[in-house]
Amino acid sequence: MKMMIIAWFELRRMATSRSVLINQFLLPLILIFILGNALSGWFGNDQEYQQEPIRVGFVGSPADKGQLPESIQALTSMPGIQDIVIQQTAASREEVEDKLRRDDLDYAVVIPEYFDERIGQGAEVKLELLPGRNHDLNLVADTIFKTFSADVNHGQAQAVVMGAERMLAVPAAASAAYERPKVEIGELSEKGTTYTAAQYFAASMLIMFLLYSGLMASSSLLGERESRTLFRLQSAPVTPGTIFAGKIMGCSLITIAQAAAIVLGSQWMYGVKWGPHPLLLMAVCLLITLASMTLATLITLVSSSAAGARGLMQAIIIAMTFVSGGFMPLPVEFFQKIGAFTVNHWAMQSMLRMMLNSDIHLIMTCIGMLAVIAAFLSAAAMVTYRKVGYHA
Repeated sequence: MKMMIIAWFELRRMATSRSVLINQFLLPLILIFILGNALSGWFGNDQEYQQEPIRVGFVGSPADKGQLPESIQALTSMPGIQDIVIQQTAASREEVEDKLRRDDLDYAVVIPEYFDERIGQGAEVKLELLPGRNHDLNLVADTIFKTFSADVNHGQAQAVVMGAERMLAVPAAASAAYERPKVEIGELSEKGTTYTAAQYFAASMLIMFLLYSGLMASSSLLGERESRTLFRLQSAPVTPGTIFAGKIMGCSLITIAQAAAIVLGSQWMYGVKWGPHPLLLMAVCLLITLASMTLATLITLVSSSAAGARGLMQAIIIAMTFVSGGFMPLPVEFFQKIGAFTVNHWAMQSMLRMMLNSDIHLIMTCIGMLAVIAAFLSAAAMVTYRKVGYHA
C-alpha cells in the first residue's frame, strides 16, 4: 500500500512536468518525422522499380539488306525486353558512333555478316557492343546482349558435342532460351511486405525513449538524496526498499503511457503499421521498460550524484542505439556483432519482424533473447541492491 502511494505520487509529479511531456512524449514523434523523411532513401518503398528505356542502335550487315537477324529479332521482341529496348537501325558503325556522342543513342550493337548462318554452321559468333554515356543503362544493355552471346555460344558448344544434327536447331534454341525468365522478383519478407523508413525509425525511437524513461527514475532518486528530501521520506515508517520500488513503479507506469502515445501517435500521424501482433508488441514494450528500470537501478546504486548517473545512462543508451543501427542501418559487421548483446538490437528485430508479418517463431525468438537480457539486468540489479543498498 505504501509503495502504491509513492508510485501514485511519482506518477502525478511526472505527469504534470512540462519537460517530461515534451521530452518523452512529443520529441519522439518529431524525431520519427524528421528521420523518416530525411533518410527515406536508405529504405525500400511500395513502388516497383521502373527501368528507363534504352535507345539501342543496330548496325546490320549489307548481306542482310538492313534486316535484323531472326535470332536478334526474337531477343528484342521478348515481353520483358521489348519494353525497355527502343530499336533504331543505322547504316554504318560511324553513324551510331556519331549518335552516341550526341546522346541520340544510349547503346549500339554492330551485328557481323551472316550472323544466323554462322550460328547454324557452329561457328563462334560475337556482337560488337558500343556503350553510351549513361553507366546504368550500359550495365542493363550489357547484361542483355552479353548474356545472349554467351547463351548462343554455349548452345554452339552443345551442338558440336551432340553432333551435326543438332547444329541446325541451335538458332531456334538460342531464342527459345529466352522464353522463360531467368530471374524471378520476390519480396523481402515471407508475407510480401517491407518496412518503410517511418516504420524503422518509429521502432528505433520508441526503444530509445523507453530506455530514457529509466533516467527519470534515477534522476528522481538521486535528486531527492542530494536535496535531502529523502530524509523526510525515511523518517516515516517506510523502508528504503519501499521508497525505491515505489519510484521505479511510478516511472514504469508513465513509461507504459509513453509507449502507447508513441505507437498510437505514429500510427495516426504518419501511417506507421506496427503489424498484426499488438499483444506481442505490448510484451516487447514491457520488457524494454523492465530493462530500462533495472539499468536505472544499477546506475543509481553505483553513482554518487545525479549528474554522473545522468551522463552514464545517456552514454549507455546512445551507444546501444548506435551499434544496433538505431540511428541508421550499419553495414559494418563489427558493430552488428556488438549490437547483438544490446537491448535495442533484439527489441528492434522483434518489432521489425512484426511489421514484416514474419513467422511467429522468428518473432518469439527475438522476444526470448530480449527477455534473457532483461532477466540478466534484473538479477544484476537485485544482487547490487543487496550488496550496496540504498541510503540517504
